[in-house]
Amino acid sequence: MRFASMYKKYQCLILCLFLLLSGGCGSFTLIELNNCATVIGLPGPEDMALDVSSGRTPRLIVSLQERRKYNPGREFLEPGSIVMVPLENGYPGTPRKFNVLNRDDFPFHPHGIDLVETRSGLLLYVINHALQTNHSIEVFRVDADNLVFLNRLRSSYLVHPNDLVALADGQLYVSNDSLQTGMLLNMFGNFFSLGWSNVVRYDPFTRSWAIAVSGLNFANGVEVREDRLYVAATIDEGIHEYRRDPVTGQVFEKVNYYDVNSGVDNLTWADDTHLLVAAHPDIYAFLDHVEDAESHSPSEVYRVDVFSGKIDRIFADDGALIDASSTAIQWNNRLYISQVFDPELLHCSL
Repeated sequence: MRFASMYKKYQCLILCLFLLLSGGCGSFTLIELNNCATVIGLPGPEDMALDVSSGRTPRLIVSLQERRKYNPGREFLEPGSIVMVPLENGYPGTPRKFNVLNRDDFPFHPHGIDLVETRSGLLLYVINHALQTNHSIEVFRVDADNLVFLNRLRSSYLVHPNDLVALADGQLYVSNDSLQTGMLLNMFGNFFSLGWSNVVRYDPFTRSWAIAVSGLNFANGVEVREDRLYVAATIDEGIHEYRRDPVTGQVFEKVNYYDVNSGVDNLTWADDTHLLVAAHPDIYAFLDHVEDAESHSPSEVYRVDVFSGKIDRIFADDGALIDASSTAIQWNNRLYISQVFDPELLHCSL
């Protein structure tokens, strides 16, 4: 693959330079949980959301995309999908694909997702990387077994979207992990902390987009709580907290920073005061894992108290159980962890 050869050509140089600037990686200590098991057959389950809406069995909604297979033009070879994983007493059942209704044949390669209860029902927002230079956000109504296509949001502000958070009134915050379209520039800007990523905001009332936060280093997971916006930045290795107007959605100054000291990925709420963040503690191992499934990439999960600032490392694995953790969800005394590339989810007792 052309992507593979280009990646190998520049990876060593950039990593060596970054190693000199960063001082290298620290030691890694495992934190094991009990009663762990996997759900298999889920290629690239990068993001997921918990559906506990009334009248149906609780379930995980998972975004799937095989990310290691490209055509010569570096477009994804296989289409992605959205699946449901039922949770009986906290334990996952057999995954099932949603039936997608009313959608056209536009390429579908999902990435970050978010689920929100609105007056119109339960809505799923999905970042779609249809092509390398064609990104959008697709909106679906969620029924029992169906995703009913409602809308596709496009904007030049969606340069390389990674994750999003949707609010009940239609406001969106979307992270762009890079503002460069070239692979080499992406890697260079992120590794040398040039602040080439941002978060953009969608106003459903004016149907307009604006930059909410700029100057981040690989903006990743985003979450909202009342008058606060939280942004996980992978290369910054922490979570930035900003003040926001809950009515207009406008974002103001940064008010806090949670130093996780790991390559943070997606954010979810464990409860009203605690964020969960999956993380990549060894960026070098992660980059090797991008190309080689047999090369393990360690995984971590942290719980962050946004009131006290306390940060607890609650799970850590060297890749034996799960590689390259991307999202963590806590429910019914179980922890569910997804990953970027390999075809399984992990779940454990807390």
